[in-house]
Amino acid sequence: MNRRQFLARAAGASVVLPWAAEVRAQSKPAQIAVMTWGGQFGDVVRSGFDAVFEKKFGIKVVQDRGSSPVERITKVKINEANQIYDILQLHDGLVPLAVKQGAFERIDRTSPRLTNLPQVYPQFVTDHWVAFIFSELGVAYNTKLVKTPPRSFADLWRPEFKGRIVLPAITHSIGPYIIPIGAMAAGKSPKDEEAGFEMLKRITDLQPIWARDTDGIMNAIQNEEAVVGLLYRSQTFTLQGRGAPAEWVSPSEGAISVSWGAGIAKGTKNRPWAEEYLNAIMSAEGQTAFANAFNYSGANRGTADLLPADVRQRVSVNVADLDRLVHLDQEFMGDRRVPWTERWNRIVAS
Repeated sequence: MNRRQFLARAAGASVVLPWAAEVRAQSKPAQIAVMTWGGQFGDVVRSGFDAVFEKKFGIKVVQDRGSSPVERITKVKINEANQIYDILQLHDGLVPLAVKQGAFERIDRTSPRLTNLPQVYPQFVTDHWVAFIFSELGVAYNTKLVKTPPRSFADLWRPEFKGRIVLPAITHSIGPYIIPIGAMAAGKSPKDEEAGFEMLKRITDLQPIWARDTDGIMNAIQNEEAVVGLLYRSQTFTLQGRGAPAEWVSPSEGAISVSWGAGIAKGTKNRPWAEEYLNAIMSAEGQTAFANAFNYSGANRGTADLLPADVRQRVSVNVADLDRLVHLDQEFMGDRRVPWTERWNRIVAS
């Protein structure tokens, strides 16, 4: 049998040669699909990571902005058998849920495509997800209206702030954080949920403003409806840029790490290119877009070096600062998300 006869018989018998499957897996797609947030966040993803990827590979990045983070996880699972998504972006609080639901592929740390991985701070890399930006959650306050600046989370419970405190509602991505923060303010472990809920009752008596999103928190502080509240360090710089007399405090209990990142969608048909996109989000070049737009620190060690001096000063961190950050047990909190939400609603509504 000559080569032509063999190939003809193989085709007729629907034989798939071993190397054929590999070639198909490596073939260049016309596009990849990335699930992300909408609004300005999605715009910066496009001008940063998408632009880096498209410029290098000529593959179009299509964004899916229409789903909440939890809905993204569900959509990946629904499509797993015939996956239409390649990258799933989530904040750190939902990573344990996504892993339990099987929405992520495991990251191959030995992949030759992930050249930027060694440059990412190890605190922001898991087996299934890697952060591209982070910030610290602490206390922001109005320097004009607050005579004695807060120095701790516990200061949020000061009686003089009654009716002038702004906090994230339970539906906010960091809404459940008020429970471990309350426990920390009481001098307890962040996992002491009973202490946390007791402190929630106490702060509810102070009639806080419950904001549905971060813009709501910033607006309440900017328009002086609130004089103190929970806010990211990065967004406090945004307030200052708007002319608001705002200052940020790293609480004595420890500022809380909050990060945003991505993983490879389970069942992706474009694994090599999903890895290349993951590499793009780990690039210092791509992360500068978020530093310039939102004052977020980059998870890549080299991001700050590429920034203008004023932005670099706002987002630079050192290893000692990172080591002092409080990393909440997101799996512990994720397992309690539903009962905590129900309990929060009962307390706040009473």
